[in-house]
Amino acid sequence: MKPAVLVTGATGFVGAALVRELRSRGHRVVAFARANSPRAELADLDLRWCDGDLLDRASLERALAQTCELSSAPPWVVHAAAVISYRTRDQDLQRRVNVEGTRNVLAACRGARLGRLLHVSSVVAVGHARPRETLDEDAPYNCSELRCDYADTKRKAECLALEVASDLDVVVVNPGAIFGPGARGPNTVKFLRALARGPHVPFVPPGSLSVVGVRDVASGCLLTLEHGRRGRRYLLTESVWTSIDCFGLAARLLGVRPPRWTAPGVAWKALEFGARAIDVVASPGLLTPTAVRMLGAHFRFDSSRARTELGWAPAPFERVLGETVDWLRSRGEL
Repeated sequence: MKPAVLVTGATGFVGAALVRELRSRGHRVVAFARANSPRAELADLDLRWCDGDLLDRASLERALAQTCELSSAPPWVVHAAAVISYRTRDQDLQRRVNVEGTRNVLAACRGARLGRLLHVSSVVAVGHARPRETLDEDAPYNCSELRCDYADTKRKAECLALEVASDLDVVVVNPGAIFGPGARGPNTVKFLRALARGPHVPFVPPGSLSVVGVRDVASGCLLTLEHGRRGRRYLLTESVWTSIDCFGLAARLLGVRPPRWTAPGVAWKALEFGARAIDVVASPGLLTPTAVRMLGAHFRFDSSRARTELGWAPAPFERVLGETVDWLRSRGEL
């Protein structure tokens, strides 16, 4: 019998995709989510829901107990819940949810009969690259210099998970910038909507990003659960794109004018300064000082470990982005 799986963050972008992947492979799933989290996207699936909160350890323990009831095999846990934000005002919230919430998950797992724990991290917990440099899973962490609370809290949470690998069978995945259909789409979907609606953007950030489809992240998570080596992390990225090339592809698929220039570093620094000035008196929306710094950085990664050790074979990014645009159009969101 296949292990039953407890998924935290089950209603999130990655969580929902992973729940579908697990059910398609015959796993029983306990979906852990806050009571007010929208669940319509998963309404067609046979799931056991457990209301709870990462900051309530007792609710995590109840969820684990329910998961144990569904299969005679030791259960798996996927910790996919997190707060993703680049707003200054969310610093404490990210610390509490991303770090202390992970601490609670680990504490609950220690008291249970557990098969394996998958911690869903991020490429920002690995580091950022210098121009033309590509990083792998063993790169030294350097994102603290970007002063990004999300990166620092995800790094801390991942370290907490790996520190207990001698006691728990822990594996980690680090997805890149995730694209794809999903009712609770991430900032990548907001980017496509903004580009489609205009106004025309003449220049783009000087950074680069590693991209991947949400369904490929879900399949990579399951492959890591099945075949990953204990205490090991796996980068899940399909390809690397400069900002101007990524914007250009998206613009072509959307049928809008592509940007023509990459902003010089000094101009991008000036934009960050302006965002900081606004941040003192009001929320600058999506273009926060932290977001500007992150968009100007290079997140270039090599996913050879996942491809070689796990047999992971993600879909080409061009296809993923095209499917995302088609899905948004079908919903009247472009």
